[in-house]
Amino acid sequence: MEPLFLEPVRTRLLLLRHGAVDWAQVVEGEPPLSAEGLRDVEIASATLPHFDAIAASPQRPARETAETIGLVRGAPIAWREGLDEIRTAAPLTSAQDWVDWMDRLFESYRTSMDGESLADGTERITAELRTVGDHHYGRTTLVVSHPIVLLAFRAHVAQTAVLRDQVDGLPELGVAVVDYLEGRFYLVEDFPVRR
Repeated sequence: MEPLFLEPVRTRLLLLRHGAVDWAQVVEGEPPLSAEGLRDVEIASATLPHFDAIAASPQRPARETAETIGLVRGAPIAWREGLDEIRTAAPLTSAQDWVDWMDRLFESYRTSMDGESLADGTERITAELRTVGDHHYGRTTLVVSHPIVLLAFRAHVAQTAVLRDQVDGLPELGVAVVDYLEGRFYLVEDFPVRR
């Protein structure tokens, strides 16, 4: 009798940055997708690899991205607040506010005077992605979230630092692929970089 070898079950997460936003239409710190961003999401919906479900931040840009993809692909969506962007103390009302806040955020990994720190956001999204991975065991899930928190998680998995210029280099609708096996994350395919 031959020995029985069990292969671990792969759970795959497709990490997707939301589409381009229109800061001129911001309401309570949440900009909607721009017309171009919405069009790009519709196009990307057809080209994404297979996935079984969507887990998304309920913040407006991620929500609109996930809703559009969900309609095109017929996939169920679970709203997960743990996938929100790094949390600010006060709503950001313009693109310049966002840039200024981001510059301050990257001054210190562990502390922030403007709300959640990068370290806290990394811990939050890592815990949330463990929950998503456990819930969708053996399946592929599209995770729609925000640039800084996604890059912070990616840096955690790769055991590197997240850098300010990486945010500017991450294109809208950039995708990374992560496998979740036996409680650990493995970066399979990194985010593309905008040149």
